[in-house]
Amino acid sequence: MYIFFIASADSSYLFGQNAKYQNYDWAKKLENYEFSEKDLQKDEVIVFEKRCIEYINENEVLKQYVLFHNLKRLNSDAAIEANNKYYVSANNDSKTLILKARVTKPNGQIIEVSQKDIKQALDEEGNIKYNYFAFEGIEKGSLIEYLQYTEVVPDFSGNSIMVQNSYDKKRVELEIIYPAYLEFQLLSVNELPKLDLDDSDTLKTRMHLTLTDLKGLENEDWSAYEANLKKVYYKLSKNLARNKGNFYTYTEVSKIIHQNMFTPLDKKEQKLVSTFISKNSGDGKSNLEKLRNLENAMKKKITILDGQFENSSNIEQILTKNISDERGITKLMLNCLREMQVPFELVLTSDRLEEPFLEEFQGYNFLTDYLIYIKEIDNYFSGDFVSRIGFPPFELLYNKGLFISEVTVNDYATAIGKVKYIKGINYKESIDQIDTEVSFNEDLLSCTVLLTRINTGYKAKSYQPIIDFIDDNQKKELKDDFLKYLDKDCVLEDVSFENDNTDAFGVKPFIGKAKVISSTFTERAGDKILLKVGLLIGPQAQMYHEKPREQAVDSYYTRGYNRKIIINLPDNYEVKNLADLKFSCKPDESKNTLGFESTYQVIGNQLIITVTEWYDTHYFAISDYPSYEKTMNTAADFNKVVLVLQPK
Repeated sequence: MYIFFIASADSSYLFGQNAKYQNYDWAKKLENYEFSEKDLQKDEVIVFEKRCIEYINENEVLKQYVLFHNLKRLNSDAAIEANNKYYVSANNDSKTLILKARVTKPNGQIIEVSQKDIKQALDEEGNIKYNYFAFEGIEKGSLIEYLQYTEVVPDFSGNSIMVQNSYDKKRVELEIIYPAYLEFQLLSVNELPKLDLDDSDTLKTRMHLTLTDLKGLENEDWSAYEANLKKVYYKLSKNLARNKGNFYTYTEVSKIIHQNMFTPLDKKEQKLVSTFISKNSGDGKSNLEKLRNLENAMKKKITILDGQFENSSNIEQILTKNISDERGITKLMLNCLREMQVPFELVLTSDRLEEPFLEEFQGYNFLTDYLIYIKEIDNYFSGDFVSRIGFPPFELLYNKGLFISEVTVNDYATAIGKVKYIKGINYKESIDQIDTEVSFNEDLLSCTVLLTRINTGYKAKSYQPIIDFIDDNQKKELKDDFLKYLDKDCVLEDVSFENDNTDAFGVKPFIGKAKVISSTFTERAGDKILLKVGLLIGPQAQMYHEKPREQAVDSYYTRGYNRKIIINLPDNYEVKNLADLKFSCKPDESKNTLGFESTYQVIGNQLIITVTEWYDTHYFAISDYPSYEKTMNTAADFNKVVLVLQPK
C-alpha cells in the first residue's frame, strides 16, 4: 500500500523527482567480451548484471521501481535448455513498463524478441498466471540478454536483494535510490561489501556497489544455501523532513501483532472456543495431553489452506466453516490457551535455511512464521499442518524469534516483544532404529530377514502426520517405502504396523514389521557364504569432495540411528573376518556431538551386532566439517562390510 505520511515532505523535495532509469536501454551493439578457459568450462557465465531499487515521490505518493538487466554467455546444451524461456510475473501488484530480450549469436547476428512473442499462461479459471517468451536461435557461445523495468507496490518494512547465485558474475552493479528526505537502513551480509553513498544529487540519495569477478556459490549438501548467499537487506528507517524515525521496529510490530492476534473475543466467539475445548480436549489429565488433543482436532477437522484469505483468522468463521490458514489456526490455539489459563508467548520468526532471523536489522521480512511458546512444557505449537506440539517445523528452530507477550497495566492491555533464541530438539527424540534377524535358508543360497523399523520425532514426520489423510493405495505405498528401506526390490510378507495414525506423531513411535524376502544380502563363493551385512543398516551417503568445503553444515535437525543385527549362523559355519565389524569414529570426544560406533558379540550360534550413529548438533562450522565428513564416511564404509562364513 502507499504510505502517505512517510512520503510527505517539504514541497522543495517534490520537484524533479523523475525515476533515474525510466528511459534505460541496453547498448545497441555489445562490446567484445573476453573469456578465459575457466569461464568457458562453466555451463554459463553472467557477463553483466544490473539491479536497481528506486523510490520516487510522485504527487506526495512514494512509488517503487525495479530495474533488472542481465547478460549471460551460454556454453553448454544444459545452459541452453535452462535458459530458453524467460518468465515474467503477472502479479496484480506490479506493472511491467519495459520488457526486452535478445540473443547475440557467436557470428554477431542479433535476434530480438518481439512483443508479439510474449505469451500468457492461464490457470484453470482463465486468469493469467505468468507471461513468458522463448529465445530463438540460441547456440553454444550465444549471449542472451534481458531487461525488465517494473513498477511495484512499495516495500518499506524490510526486503533484500540477492546479489549472488551459483554462477560466476563478471560484473555486478547494484543501486538503491530514494528521496533525500528519507533514510534507509541497509545491511550487507555474507561478506558482501557495504554500499557506498552518492549524495551528489541534493534531491536523491543513491547507495551503490560495483563488483567484479563475483564467484558463484555452489549448492553443497547439508548447507543452508539460500541463507549463505551474498545479499543486502534494506528498509525505511527515518523521514528527515518530518523528523520522524524508528519506522518498522520490533517494538512497533509487537503492538500491531497484539492488536490482530490478541483481540478479546466477543461472547459468541468465546462460547465457540469453550465448546471446542470441551468437545476436543478429551480426558487428558495434563494440560499437555489436552493441548495435543486440541491440536489433532484442529488439524483434522479444519481445512488449512496456504496463504491468507479474507476472514481466515476470524474465530467464528474458523469454528463454523472449518476453514482457515496457519495464522488462523495459531490464533485459535492462542485463544484456547487463554481460556485454559495456560501461559504462552506468541513467536514470529523466519526460515533459518533461507532468511535466518537478524536481530540487528529488525525487518518485517524475518517475521514470516508463527509459533506459540508454551512455557509449561518448554516447547512450541505451530499451525503447520504436519507439525505437532514438541516438533514444530525444523527450519524455524536454532534461530532467533520475536516473542510477544501480553501485559495489562491499569486495565490496559498491550504487548511486550523480546528477541529470544528458539532452541532445537534433543537428537534422542528423532531416532531411526532398525532391528533385523537373519536366518539362512536350507540351501544356504539365500536368507530370510525379520525386520522391525522404528522411527520417532522428526524421523517419523514423513509418515505419521499425513497417514490419516491419504487413501489406501497411498498408505500401502508409504508403508512399503518405509519397510523397503534396506532393499527397494525385496518382497515383504507378514507386514504389520503400530501407531500408524496421525495422533501418534510426537507421542508414540512409528513401527513397521515384516519378513523380508531378498537375494540382495547373500552370495556363494565356493564353500563359503558371503553375507553383505553392511547393507542391513540401510543405504548411506558417502561424502568426498575434490574441492574445499565452502559452507558450514546446517542440517535439518539433530538425529540418531540405532541398528541391531542378529545373525543366526548355519550349523558348522564360523565367521572368518569378525574384526571387520568393529568401527569407532568419535571425532569430537570431548563434547561427543557426533560419532559412529559398531560392536559385536557371539553367543552360541548367534552373532549380535550393535551399531549407533548420532549427530547431537545441527551445525558444523567449516573448520569442523572434516569431523562431519569422517563420521558420514565411516557409516558408508560399514555399509560395504561383507562377512565371510566358512565351514569349520
